[in-house]
Amino acid sequence: MDKIEQQLVQYVDEHKDDFIKFLGDLVKVPSITGYEKKAQEFVRDKIAGLGFETELKEADVKKMFEMFPEVAQVPSIGEEGLDMPLMTEDKFTYEQLMASPFDRLKSYKDRPNLIGRLKGKGGGKSLILNGHIDTVPIGDESKWHVDPFGAEIKDGKLYGRGAVDMKGGVAAMVSAVETLTALKVPLSGDLMLQTVVNEEHAGGGALGIVADGYTADAAIVTEPAGPGGNVILDGNGGGVYWEVRIKGHETHAGSRWQNNKPFGISAIEKAALVVDSLISLEKGLNKDKTMMSLCIGTIKGGTYATATAAECVINGVAYFSPGLGTGKEGIMRVKKMLKDAALNIDDEWLKANPPVIKFQHYDDAYMLPSDKQEIKTLTEDAIRDVLGKEPVITQLGGGCDARHFGNQGGIPVIVYGPGDIKMAHSTDEYISLDDYIKGIKVLAVTIYRWCK
Repeated sequence: MDKIEQQLVQYVDEHKDDFIKFLGDLVKVPSITGYEKKAQEFVRDKIAGLGFETELKEADVKKMFEMFPEVAQVPSIGEEGLDMPLMTEDKFTYEQLMASPFDRLKSYKDRPNLIGRLKGKGGGKSLILNGHIDTVPIGDESKWHVDPFGAEIKDGKLYGRGAVDMKGGVAAMVSAVETLTALKVPLSGDLMLQTVVNEEHAGGGALGIVADGYTADAAIVTEPAGPGGNVILDGNGGGVYWEVRIKGHETHAGSRWQNNKPFGISAIEKAALVVDSLISLEKGLNKDKTMMSLCIGTIKGGTYATATAAECVINGVAYFSPGLGTGKEGIMRVKKMLKDAALNIDDEWLKANPPVIKFQHYDDAYMLPSDKQEIKTLTEDAIRDVLGKEPVITQLGGGCDARHFGNQGGIPVIVYGPGDIKMAHSTDEYISLDDYIKGIKVLAVTIYRWCK
């Protein structure tokens, strides 16, 4: 490392208590999906003090659907009935959303994205640092052993909702930039810092950023990549949330058979065939390596033990590897696979009464292109130099906002941020403070090397 890089690392060590306090203060500002504005204002005030030009801007839902009709999603709020309330047989449309009764989901009113700009001297490469400010709800508070918004520190861990997913990443990128500005490190390239709303179950904040034309030569999304500070994600999987509704013929149990043939048809027994077909799809795809993780989440049907079920509804999700397709093509391919598995079953009743399959949500998969590896290589080198550890390169099993920068925005993007993703959405969520400090150091050096 050169002298400036050594100074960056030293500064982080000398001011780590301040950086930990900032993270704690951010966790103390609740920002459950749908209620992000106060946390956005908190971060805005912080980065404005670092010299950033700041803007709070609401994402344009109509523009997103017009520009990206295959991937745009209905906005969501982290409340029962407003999380993923609509379903579609193909893809969501702006017209469908406007015709729905969910007025609170028809815009991002009072849910602004934050965009901060720090102009460089000129002649250098530009960089976006991005993180989402929203968190999932706390769930059953009685099961927490700490205050979900208390930012309590125990045994080197800071606890609270959003501590790892992903206020740790947001605080790390802000603290990395604070380190650069405090030392008056000159950057040639422009630096853009973004905190976005509604990553959870929609991705509308980040997609709105892309739709509005904000771009750079590369981007780093600071989601928790993995413990230890040496993990980089160069891709993410996609996901399709689905529902299959199966029809039966309801009769009393005593009338189930007539003329030596089934007369009462339980939708539940036919649901078993659908489940078998879906699982066969998964097994077939995963013969050589894992390409799909299919979850049968819930199954509901029937009203009485003495009557054949008139209907059965199965809900689940299919997470899929980028190997099945990235961008909108991957979503379309996986939807077709699920439809074929649910509808093409060799059963007389199901052929005459085909199940109805609908989709509740879908994310596209992403992989960093092989000819656009520079931001990943530079971050790998920073990990080696700062931490003295060999980088680990892997992919996120589910979706994250990186997909929108890479697929819809055409920006080379990686995920690098502090913390263990396994703690996300959990009761007693926490982030390792050692990982957090390591992440700040690596990000500070990476920003300097990219933008200098």
